[in-house]
Amino acid sequence: MKAQIIRQIVLLITALLVFDSAAVELTVKAKGEFAISQTEPANLVNKTWFSGGTGQLAYPEQTFSAGPQLLSIDAATASPFSARVNAQWHARPENGFSVTEAWLSWSPLPIQGYRLRSRLGYFYPQLSLENTDTAWSSPYSSTFSAINSWVAEEVRTRGGEFSISRPGRFFQSNHNWTGVVGAFQGNDPAGTILAWRGFALHNWQTGIGERVNFANYHSIQAGDLILQNPWVEPTRELDHRTGYYFGLHWEYGQQTRIRAYYYDNNGDPLVFSHQQYAWRTRFTSLAMQHIFNEHWQFVAQWLQGNTLMGPAAVDADFDAWFLLAHWQKDKLSATVRYDNFKVDDNDLTPADNNTGDGQAVLLALAYQLHSQFQVSVEHVWLDSDQQNRRQWGWPVKQQQAVSKLVFTWRWP
Repeated sequence: MKAQIIRQIVLLITALLVFDSAAVELTVKAKGEFAISQTEPANLVNKTWFSGGTGQLAYPEQTFSAGPQLLSIDAATASPFSARVNAQWHARPENGFSVTEAWLSWSPLPIQGYRLRSRLGYFYPQLSLENTDTAWSSPYSSTFSAINSWVAEEVRTRGGEFSISRPGRFFQSNHNWTGVVGAFQGNDPAGTILAWRGFALHNWQTGIGERVNFANYHSIQAGDLILQNPWVEPTRELDHRTGYYFGLHWEYGQQTRIRAYYYDNNGDPLVFSHQQYAWRTRFTSLAMQHIFNEHWQFVAQWLQGNTLMGPAAVDADFDAWFLLAHWQKDKLSATVRYDNFKVDDNDLTPADNNTGDGQAVLLALAYQLHSQFQVSVEHVWLDSDQQNRRQWGWPVKQQQAVSKLVFTWRWP
């Protein structure tokens, strides 16, 4: 699958060169982190899902560890066509190099003040106002919110997107509006890991074609779920149906931004292919950012949806939200974030109760040593209830915490 994806990405870049024979101007950005922190717990109940546990907080395997090393390459031309490739080296979910996004975009000159844009390739829907840094990382903290941790794992589109914008400056207004619509394939298994593990907090983006492992629950080893494997390949196309999403962006000057999205992968939950099921996953997302002044800003997001697999073998509602406050003065900055999340199991599959809920608090303090180097201290505390922990006789309620010293570099 990865070889096929590489060929498709090469075709995207080749298409750019065909559309425009003029010189291509490349802009390269990079960002990465190294951390010193406590390692994964010894008890399996709190180990990460990659290690077969039911924990919902990311831990490194070693005290000193390399986090994601990110690369973003933009190719601009004198024509309306351009391209971007976001890639990474990471230890999880699969150790090595992977591409997270790659697209060809078209953005002609404004028409009577209105801007048209389209892109074709692999990409995230533009629903996050938290993950706005290099290669879809976060400028606020090392650990993403529960919402965007899940998006980073299981939500990615292979398709096309079209948007039309009404920039306020062309109409003597402080209000900017953008309407977005997308059609895609290749995200059929989305919802798999959310249904069993529930939400989690980490900063691992699933590369295109990568596999994410999770605990081998007893309930998926027998009965109606016997074909379900303890892993998911979120960017697989299984049923050859087309999903869609649409969104609305509103901005007020340089101060307030709101993004509302509806996403439906239109999966056929009765299809089983490539050793995994297609899932019908739909959700609504609402994100907001408000900049109070040069020191303070506020970010929030809410997400609610449903995921369905098989003839109601798995049917789960999910809901999550977070509030984030960020303060910055000179070289010092601080972030506080509160996450709340839950999954409600609606199906009647015996011994497969996946209802769960939780909350988390993040505290981060960062100091900018140089324009290219930052050091930060981060603490995350998480409290969760997962009913399917009973399958091993473990306590449903678990508390986890991780503290880490993070060294972040960026270029340029």
